[in-house]
Amino acid sequence: MGQLFIDEVRAIVLKNISNEKFGVGDLSSQLGLSSSQTLRKVKAASGKSVNQYIRELRLEKAAKLIKKTDDSMAEIAYQVGFSSPSYFNKAFAKYYGIAPGEYKTKSISLSELADQKPEPQTGLSTKKIGYVLAIVLVGVLGYFLLQSTVLNKKPEQKSIAVLPFKDFSPEDSQWFSDGVSDNILHSLAQMHDLQVTSFTSSATYRDTDKQIPQIAKELGVAYVLEGSITLYENDLKIIVQLIDAEDNHVWSREYNEEFKDVITIQNNVSQEVLKQLELTLSPEEQDIVEKYPTDNMEAYVLNLKGRQTGIITKQDLEQRLELCHQAISLDSSFVEPYTNIARTYYILSHRHGNSVDPFEMRELASNYADMALALDPKSSHAIVTKAFLSLYVDWDKHKEYIDKAIAINPNAQNGMIGTLRLLRPNPDTKRAVKETESGYIKDPLDGTSLHNYINALIANNQRDNAIEIYNSGKSILEENNVLHDLMYVLQHKDWKALQPGYEEEIKQNPDNPAQLINLATYHRDITYDYKKGVELCKKAYNLNPVYISAYVYGLVKTHRFEEAKELMSTPTYSSSANQESKLYQLWELYYEQSDFEKAHEILNDSIFKHQFLARTLTYAKAGNRKKVDSMYKLFPWGTGRLSTWSVNRAIIHAHLKDRDSMYHHLENIFSQWSVPMVNEHGRVFDPYRNEERFKSFLRKWYLPVPGE
Repeated sequence: MGQLFIDEVRAIVLKNISNEKFGVGDLSSQLGLSSSQTLRKVKAASGKSVNQYIRELRLEKAAKLIKKTDDSMAEIAYQVGFSSPSYFNKAFAKYYGIAPGEYKTKSISLSELADQKPEPQTGLSTKKIGYVLAIVLVGVLGYFLLQSTVLNKKPEQKSIAVLPFKDFSPEDSQWFSDGVSDNILHSLAQMHDLQVTSFTSSATYRDTDKQIPQIAKELGVAYVLEGSITLYENDLKIIVQLIDAEDNHVWSREYNEEFKDVITIQNNVSQEVLKQLELTLSPEEQDIVEKYPTDNMEAYVLNLKGRQTGIITKQDLEQRLELCHQAISLDSSFVEPYTNIARTYYILSHRHGNSVDPFEMRELASNYADMALALDPKSSHAIVTKAFLSLYVDWDKHKEYIDKAIAINPNAQNGMIGTLRLLRPNPDTKRAVKETESGYIKDPLDGTSLHNYINALIANNQRDNAIEIYNSGKSILEENNVLHDLMYVLQHKDWKALQPGYEEEIKQNPDNPAQLINLATYHRDITYDYKKGVELCKKAYNLNPVYISAYVYGLVKTHRFEEAKELMSTPTYSSSANQESKLYQLWELYYEQSDFEKAHEILNDSIFKHQFLARTLTYAKAGNRKKVDSMYKLFPWGTGRLSTWSVNRAIIHAHLKDRDSMYHHLENIFSQWSVPMVNEHGRVFDPYRNEERFKSFLRKWYLPVPGE
């Protein structure tokens, strides 16, 4: 069964091999699965993540093309979905242990090439940075940096990781095994004197061959709980064992019960673990580990299935809602489906605000969170959802919610809660650092937790510490090209340090349009040279018409409106993107032209019914303060991504010539990656560029300063 599945995956990937953007979302869609199901099934069938599987298949296809065709390495790189021939060369050499050019000239067959692949490295290694750059660190320096990071602190004696239980059921029931192990983890995580690694990091070891001491060391814990589940019809067999970091057996038990007893087993495992760790529980904590959330096992299963669906695509979110609503219909006193529904409605409002009514979604999210809290006033998940809903709406309530969530569940989403503290009008950066560090310790293999911690360090002016932490954790940030570039800038204290790398890449691969676009973006957002940017966009477009939208955007930013309109009327442009993208670019043209009537006509299209930011920018540029104020009241949360909230507000107030408000928001920016937006929307800031306060902002974030 697994082989049939991976054969289907292989066929789909090969069919899309030239599409550099083909990833888990596209693969899931073609398989008819959710993103989480795809990630899990590919991992189970191949032992690899989806990204790793696709990347290696690209390289294997490239190896065949190198021997069978006379195409250049750059042409082959593009054919197998690498936009950067330079990165292709590095990836090929790392995977096969030989450069592609050398492989072409040597008498090595494909089978011999596969046999000579180097063993995977388990130590420190350098990783790619940015879109085209590489940070080259001396191995010894990297070693000493690693020794001083949070990952290498001596583990707390009261610390544990719960690994995903193995599924030995006749039918695929991994969703059930994951749910049971996650439920045990969640119960343990509510104990104040116990440090619990998040399921995200624990799940990394689902199919690992690593021994318990190595896993414990990598996760920084003193104990590991592992287990297996066999579910057949109504019979349930669960085997669990608790092992310490020295590989000593501490406790184990085999449960042979009926399916209806699964919650009792979960509670018993949690109680036994706490007993072995000699934790003294408060009465409230004792209630948690004895809690029986539902008597309806069908509702229990539906909620577990709902929790296992993805949270990225609208389809996954709607499936989650359907399953959790069914669970509530069977047991209206079951708290967890309410919290799952509340969170899902919030995610829909935040990530899919243009295709749903965000007001309705937020109201539903609040209502279901309230229903959960009515059933269980200490539901930390419901409280976190209320914290997100109060963001930018009621700061006092927001602080109350995040403080309460941490107080109830010390192992809650510390990293995310710490980041939320940075969004406040007067950010508590010290507490943000403390909480994001805690989140990173509890989730050391998750890129988001590391990114949150680095952001908090930067916001607290601990940039050297941020660089050190980044260097020690680069291996889990391999795909985060933007963060790699940002850290390179921090190391060199200059955004312009990126330019030589971009230019060298183009020198080596002059026919690669993607690299031209990267350099064009750099000149637009960093050097504030729109003219140079549009010249590069034109070259990219001439090499490959797929970049027509980028060229149009460059023309619009340089106010070459007639040329932009001419391109937008061509068949190439008509087929280049979906209707929403083309309409949005037409709004950008009218907005830059200050043709506010036509800009609002575009925004009146039903597609943009809830497009807050574009609408507010249009009112602000027109100087309509009253309308801007009304939009703020209507959408107090609605200035795009949370981390760009301050820069978007700064742009709006610059249009309105509100100098103090503009500077207030500029000086509250905490996320370095949003800083280039200041130059992307540069003309609005031109009246202030020679002011010392504005220059101080540019210096703080290492952007070029006029006259310096």
